[in-house]
Amino acid sequence: MSLPVAVGLRKRLAGVTDCAALAALARSAHSHPWNETQYRQSLESGHQGWLLENEGEMIACCVISHLFDEVEILDVAVAPNWRRHGIAERLLKGLITELPDDIRRLLLEVRSSNLAALSLYRKLGFSEDGLRKNYYPAENGSRENAVLMSLALDDSGS
Repeated sequence: MSLPVAVGLRKRLAGVTDCAALAALARSAHSHPWNETQYRQSLESGHQGWLLENEGEMIACCVISHLFDEVEILDVAVAPNWRRHGIAERLLKGLITELPDDIRRLLLEVRSSNLAALSLYRKLGFSEDGLRKNYYPAENGSRENAVLMSLALDDSGS
């Protein structure tokens, strides 16, 4: 299998017409993915979806919710063949730099078993704030903890 080559990376906002592709990306990336309806409802409720495309191929997405002076990261997905190439880091760093100046904090939760995501979030400066016990469904029908994380932003929004 050849490694993917980032030739024409482009970041853009998702629209409701992207929901089927978002759901397909989520199915390839997550054990319990959002479906097309969930993406549509999220976008229609005012959440923002950011896409990273390479020559027209959707390779990553991030869905955020903005409330007052905080932004919550609701979903991050990277196509399996694009993992370990800095794609999620690039998408999240770009999102952070483009946040409005009044945003003071980013919030997220991540599966306790998702060591790659935990490592990335720590690298980006997120701190661990606590656990939600038995929050996520697990493969075998049991439950998995969610690690609560936040990133305090300075006055410049970065």
